[in-house]
Amino acid sequence: MKVLYIGGTGEISQACVAQSIEIGHQVTLFNRGQRNETIPDTVDRVVGDLRDFDVYAGLAKRDFDVVCQFLAFDTATVQRDIDLFSGHCQQYVFISTASAYQKPPNGHVVTEATPLENPFWAYSRHKAACESLLAESLDRLPATIVRPSHTYRTRFPSPVIDGDHLAWRILNDKPVLVHDDGESLWTVTHSEDFARAFTKLLGRVEAVGSAYHITNDVAQSWNDIVDAVGETLERRPVIQQVPTDTLVGYKPEWEGPLLGDKSNSMQFDNSRIRSVIGPWECKISLQDGLDLVSAHVDARLSAGYMPDRTLDELVDRIVADRLGIQ
Repeated sequence: MKVLYIGGTGEISQACVAQSIEIGHQVTLFNRGQRNETIPDTVDRVVGDLRDFDVYAGLAKRDFDVVCQFLAFDTATVQRDIDLFSGHCQQYVFISTASAYQKPPNGHVVTEATPLENPFWAYSRHKAACESLLAESLDRLPATIVRPSHTYRTRFPSPVIDGDHLAWRILNDKPVLVHDDGESLWTVTHSEDFARAFTKLLGRVEAVGSAYHITNDVAQSWNDIVDAVGETLERRPVIQQVPTDTLVGYKPEWEGPLLGDKSNSMQFDNSRIRSVIGPWECKISLQDGLDLVSAHVDARLSAGYMPDRTLDELVDRIVADRLGIQ
């Protein structure tokens, strides 16, 4: 199949490209060419920006079998794809997000029938709106929706601050933040496991008009995830638990990622994806996956990584305030 990846060098999409190549797809990438990723010579790379209309429109005329859209975050981008790729591909795969599911959830196990209702995070609502637009336009563009949850490849999973900042604080013996009591369940999926399922959806007529999440079946507490990061770094983390509402009070921008996602216990039923692609399971355990990540993190920290000073000082202040309360 001729497969176009719009994106293709990100935390999720790079592994999908690699798997596509491995199973024999003719792969074309469209992105800005700014990420330092090794691209095989067999890949046709088109460098451009989504705003480069002439270059982007030229892709549609090449009549790909499948178009995988990893870079659309609003309905205007999706509408343009509908207009351009209609009649020029057999399947359009839109990468949405599992964070669009109902928050707080009615139950811990999420299926594709769970409503898309997230009042806390605009990012998630924009993705849900894109899904609605595609559902209304199936007569023009045969679309499949894929909803990743927390999927990682080069970055440690982290509950509040980003993974590099988390690693830096652990290695410098500074306490790290975990929301609430740290016992909410969270599902993390290595991108290579995600990619093995994702690429099996490509070219399947029966997948058109449906949505699928692709996640690990196993969920762990955030305390266990942070402890596992510490084990990878060979340093025991000092965890400071803070109520989610308190964290959001310090930094309102955390409302979406926390109340709209990570502070909720999330475990997924992957029956629907298996009903289409057949038997599939995640082969990479959390600890093995973190070991794969560690080389990337070490390279960035060794190159002189320093966290945002203002944010790090805020974390220090939150920790000090909590210790004062306790």
